[in-house]
Amino acid sequence: MQIRLINDCGISIRTTCLVVCVVIASSPAWGEGADQSAQSTGLDEVVVTATRRQERLQDVPISATAFTSDKLEALGLHSIDDLSRVAPGVTFQRDGTGNNGNLNDEDSNINIRGVDSSAGTSTVGIYIDDTPIQGRHLTFTSFNAFPALFDLERVEVLRGPQGTLFGAGSEGGTVRFIQPTPDLQNYTAYSRAEFASTTGGAPDYEVGAAVGGPLIDGRLGFRVSVSDREDGGWVNRVDGKTGLVTDKNSISERTLVLRGALKWAPTDSLSITPSLYYQELTLKDTSAFWQNLSDPGNGEFSNGNSQPDRSKDPFLLGAVKVEWTGSHVQLTSNTAVYSRHQSSTEDFTDFDWIIYGLSPGGSSRPAGDLSTSIDTDVQRNFYQEIRVQSVDSAAAIVWSGGIFYAHLDEDATEIAIDPNLNSEYIAAYGSPLCTAQAPCPGGQILTQPVFRVIDSQYAAFGDATLKLSDAWQFTTGLRVAELDYRGNLDNYGPFIAPDVGPTSPLDIIGSGGDKQITPKFVLSFKPDSQDLVYASAAKGYRGGGLNGGISDFCASDLAQLGLAATPRQYNADSLWSYELGAKDNLADGRLQVNASVYFINWKNIQQAVYLPDCSQSFVANLGAATSRGGEVEMQGKPMPSLLLSFSAAYLDAKYSKTVCAGPTSCTGVDASASPIVTAGDHLPGAPWTVLMGGEYSLGDAYARLNYHLSTAPNGLEPNQDTNNGVSDPTYIDLARISTLDARAGIRLHGLDLSLFGQNLTDSHPIVFRNRFTTDSDLFFEHSIRPRTVGVTLAYRY
Repeated sequence: MQIRLINDCGISIRTTCLVVCVVIASSPAWGEGADQSAQSTGLDEVVVTATRRQERLQDVPISATAFTSDKLEALGLHSIDDLSRVAPGVTFQRDGTGNNGNLNDEDSNINIRGVDSSAGTSTVGIYIDDTPIQGRHLTFTSFNAFPALFDLERVEVLRGPQGTLFGAGSEGGTVRFIQPTPDLQNYTAYSRAEFASTTGGAPDYEVGAAVGGPLIDGRLGFRVSVSDREDGGWVNRVDGKTGLVTDKNSISERTLVLRGALKWAPTDSLSITPSLYYQELTLKDTSAFWQNLSDPGNGEFSNGNSQPDRSKDPFLLGAVKVEWTGSHVQLTSNTAVYSRHQSSTEDFTDFDWIIYGLSPGGSSRPAGDLSTSIDTDVQRNFYQEIRVQSVDSAAAIVWSGGIFYAHLDEDATEIAIDPNLNSEYIAAYGSPLCTAQAPCPGGQILTQPVFRVIDSQYAAFGDATLKLSDAWQFTTGLRVAELDYRGNLDNYGPFIAPDVGPTSPLDIIGSGGDKQITPKFVLSFKPDSQDLVYASAAKGYRGGGLNGGISDFCASDLAQLGLAATPRQYNADSLWSYELGAKDNLADGRLQVNASVYFINWKNIQQAVYLPDCSQSFVANLGAATSRGGEVEMQGKPMPSLLLSFSAAYLDAKYSKTVCAGPTSCTGVDASASPIVTAGDHLPGAPWTVLMGGEYSLGDAYARLNYHLSTAPNGLEPNQDTNNGVSDPTYIDLARISTLDARAGIRLHGLDLSLFGQNLTDSHPIVFRNRFTTDSDLFFEHSIRPRTVGVTLAYRY
């Protein structure tokens, strides 16, 4: 298949891949006359726990990428946003002004291999050590939290469903953040300080330190770390009428991380490791800018919000890990508690007036008019997992098994207040708002005191690898799980309906659940220690859930879909993924090539259905989709002083059926309803992502250059396709992104001092565009951070 996608240099992706491969493979340094010392010129081996046991990454029959602490530092990665740009097959986007996102920048959407959904639970498992922290997308006020990338041993990105070992929510893949374990023999330390300046924006800074070692040699050790990072703003908040700046560089983001862990080994075979991880993310405003107030080409980014969109998101993860190793088996127990209390305020001033058919920013608006949405998302989760596994990795059968329990309690609240939308003022427009049945004291037009869902999960799992011969292995795994949920939603106020008040709220109570069996099968061929070929089939799933209520303003959208009301519940979805891959070490360990291709069949998909006339959404099961593509990763050392890397991912993910929300058919000539999704509509994701990099060392000095390219989607998403009943063709989700980063410095006796530049070309692609409603000409847009240059000082002992 010929794919011709042109990059900035006028060279096709196909040609770029070919040139890089040929240059690496044909370099004289790979020839027989070159220095064959693998010790001095070979690539570092990476050990991972992707299969819940320690193995070389090159021996694991999974498409995976691992970022060690050294690699995270070399690439200058600080957050999940940074990580996603260099992890093939991963798409991550901040979409706070999206279809069902809050208005600040914390709301996000992550997918692996196009398994994308902004509804229900996450399609990607997010783990800190052995504990999953992903949650439900209950309303636009709820979304996932992600740990900062400081003092980590490594990050593992596992592509494809990982449901057998990692359970529900790992439908498209899993991202694992692995923290250092306290050392019982040696002291280690790490510190980092950074300062940077963004074109047209406020400065960034970071300070952090970690230290650990034995308190009692061989028996008791500790590890503590602290980091504080602030990313300065680069979008101004201005007066929507005069254009004068009211808050320069209003958006800034501060991340505080504290961690402490102990490891007690009362015997040589038993260890107990309690740990606490605390993170607090504070956002001062949104980086979304208004189209009519901005000029990205000239570096001008402004929004006309009447007040900032703020967010504070603290969470605490406490865990106790117990490991006992006998002569034949190892027992591991992980007990964890996750507590999170996210809170935010959003500016609804223009949104309310647009919804009620008034003129936003018009001369008739009262002076000092403000409308505010006050939101919270509280999670209190408990996890318990016990695993037993064989110790001898050379045995004819290598096995593991375990049980898992989780109790997940999430509650999202919202109060929307607009003191000026009182009955007298609205009556002047012939549209009374507050009534005796639905009063709005103090302008409280929407009250959602509770949207609580409690999930219970019980699972038993296991897998076994049978060594058929010295080269052939067959792995089979199975997870049997039962998922139950119960939920309760109360909301009222004139925003919901004229007759829905405190004494007669829209009260939704529901429960459900299902049983899931997720198998996996892997056949691998390993003729020697340097080569691996594998074929796999695996199933992933997510549980169902409860829909919230929506306002009367959405009636026309629902009618277009053939619905009188939104469905109260949505069902579980699942997929099968089929993968063929190879991992090869060549040239005496100085060249590494990993490649995989896959096909995914996803059924009963949970997705948010956007209603553009009222800027609200509900969750429905949208039929089936397929995703196909592949990844290739290469790195090599043609000479001891030069490290080259190249990775590319291709994705084609789209719906395979036309689906209607209502009971009437939308496929015949007499259809009375329009579809919510049409066969051929695409899921979000860049068709091509490419990363090329090189680092050259000269003594203690080094220089590194990275180029990243993501191509724009080549098809319409459901809410862009005018063939569907509810759509807005002006909506943009993802765009072509091309960035160039560089770093140069000196490494000396554990010290690393470097200068760096990110987005050196200062590109400003519009990666996201949306508006409040289809009747509004107020467009929100997002771009990437402008050119940023700075200095980093790191020390490792």
